[in-house]
Amino acid sequence: MINEVRIAVRLVFVVCLLRTMTFLYYSVFLLLISCDFSLTAGKAVNLADECKCQKHFKPMDCAEILENGNTESGVYTIWPRSRLANCSSIEVYCDMETAGGGWTVIQRRGDYGNGMDYFSKNWAQYKTGFGDIKREFWFGNDNIFLITNQARYSIRMDLTHGNEKTAFVVYENFWIDNEEKLYTLHISQPSGPAGGSITNHDGKPFYTWDRPNTPDGKRPEKMHEGGWWNNAFPSSTLNGLNRNGQQWVNEMDAIQWMDFGGFQNSLAATEMKVRPKKFHAK
Repeated sequence: MINEVRIAVRLVFVVCLLRTMTFLYYSVFLLLISCDFSLTAGKAVNLADECKCQKHFKPMDCAEILENGNTESGVYTIWPRSRLANCSSIEVYCDMETAGGGWTVIQRRGDYGNGMDYFSKNWAQYKTGFGDIKREFWFGNDNIFLITNQARYSIRMDLTHGNEKTAFVVYENFWIDNEEKLYTLHISQPSGPAGGSITNHDGKPFYTWDRPNTPDGKRPEKMHEGGWWNNAFPSSTLNGLNRNGQQWVNEMDAIQWMDFGGFQNSLAATEMKVRPKKFHAK
């Protein structure tokens, strides 16, 4: 009689265990079909933007993409870790080669067939971004804000002169405020041969031709056409008119960097890119 009871208890235990395992397997199956991720052509693709899955499936920038084994420069998808991003994804261009790679590119200028005033956009266009991220573009102030406020970031600026000379500068600290605070610039600790021509723009609001954002609300005489950060005595503007590397320009309205070419020369190409300060090249 006792043996029969023991057998019955064991049977009940086995049945309960099987039911529990079945429930667990079913739950995992539901999670997998609701959060389907894949890596295709070196690009992280999210097939269900709103589902909450593991962190490593949603890289927040190009540095994390590089750390996950994607070593080729190109277009990838990231998910900034900000409540303001609402789990939405953003396509970015990643530079996986320069100085260890892992750079998220936020601006590129050069000879891509656009008009010289291609960057003469209004506030709304600079807010959301414009252009082709594989060619000439501005990433968008909202996107730059989301990325640079999820961790501590550095910024690198690569500059090419009309005579094909190149130089760069890295600022150890870089972020911008949100639109309510006029995308105010925070930048410090420059190093590199290009010099720190944007240093005196630190703490200044962003402007466009339709939003000068000056104390009196008037457009300054020396304000450039392309959006940039305000300064009564501007020493840089990488979003100015693209004069294709022209030297000895008469107006201070071109793609210019005071410490590399001065205001008499229009740069032929530029690239701005950000990366977490904690990043260590392998």
